[in-house]
Amino acid sequence: MSNSLQGFDTMAATFAADVDYAFWLNFWISIILGLSVVVPMVYFAWKYRESNVKDEDISDVTHNTTLEIAWTLIPTAMLMVLFYYGYSSMKTLRTMPAESESIVINVEGSKWKWRYEYPANESGFVHKLGGAYIKPTIDENGKIIENGTMGKSALYVPVDTNVILKMTAPTDDVIHAFFVPAFRMKEDVVPGRITKQWFNSSKLGEYEVECAEYCGADHSYMYSRVVVLPKDKYNAWFNSKEDTPKGNYANSGDAILQRHGCKSCHAVNTDKVLIGPSLKTRRLTKEQVLDVINNGQNKLGYAMGEMPAGMATGTDAEEIAAYVAGGMQGEKPASFAACSSCHGEDGKGMNGMAPNLVAYDTTLIANVLKHGKKGMIGTMPKYPYVSDEEIAAIAKYLNKTND
Repeated sequence: MSNSLQGFDTMAATFAADVDYAFWLNFWISIILGLSVVVPMVYFAWKYRESNVKDEDISDVTHNTTLEIAWTLIPTAMLMVLFYYGYSSMKTLRTMPAESESIVINVEGSKWKWRYEYPANESGFVHKLGGAYIKPTIDENGKIIENGTMGKSALYVPVDTNVILKMTAPTDDVIHAFFVPAFRMKEDVVPGRITKQWFNSSKLGEYEVECAEYCGADHSYMYSRVVVLPKDKYNAWFNSKEDTPKGNYANSGDAILQRHGCKSCHAVNTDKVLIGPSLKTRRLTKEQVLDVINNGQNKLGYAMGEMPAGMATGTDAEEIAAYVAGGMQGEKPASFAACSSCHGEDGKGMNGMAPNLVAYDTTLIANVLKHGKKGMIGTMPKYPYVSDEEIAAIAKYLNKTND
């Protein structure tokens, strides 16, 4: 991430010093206890080695009560010190401030991005921020050509203010962990459950957020940041309808795809298959069309309802698949009549009654994002929070890209 972001090189939360103190105390006491065992063990193993000591020389060796009491009580006291400081720092981290005296922000972690939803401001407007990290561009030799960036996506908070994060992940996602090194703060984000963590940042700046729980292919790029602002600047932004305090998001289709993490799974400018199919190629490949014909589809929520399996078989299915995958160019096979009653003679879905077979129109994208999609490659989760304006921009961008 950007060199301007800070991590373990700074302490930006009120409890960070307590966590550091407990850590270093634990570290040094562990070193002392470890050496108190290992050093005497090595020394006595050498001193009383078989070649240096006869059995009769040690036959009258008994015990030393004072030494035995010392090596029991001193380590016990040290362990109690570790327990006390470990417990006190954990209690500070786990004791939530009153919500009435804090800013409560909903956080969603999903592959591979963070999203933040604020409470409504005085005019009723709700700020919804977040997005995916743009990966660095690397050449074939592993050299970074262009650094990655979060753009303007961030969690914006005021300085010297209690902030409570209510965190979750979609039920069809995986476990993540919200980790802010500069705050010495980490909390698991679990599908279908609400976990909480709080902080109060006493220092203005921008601080790195990482996912600290392995979550799949792009785990190492699941970044975000916390931007701590002066209170007056934060309040002015919060009570406005601006996307961010530092300027608006880019609103192009490409920027929206990046922001919502679509480009982590789908290539847009190449034909490469990442996790999901490329969005640069035509709407459907022959294999995808055959998969839908053979297995049906009941996931997209269209007015026409479920498409049953086996609408065509054998040669008819092959001809339909080749025709649709070819952009419905050339001679239309007679077997396409089984499709045109719902999808239309032109394959464009009869004004949203059924999926468009030719292009990514707004209805198709809206239904896929709202309901998710299960296909031959795998399952795409739901993205119900993408706005109508963003869907229209995505459709326009994809159809322009595929022209």
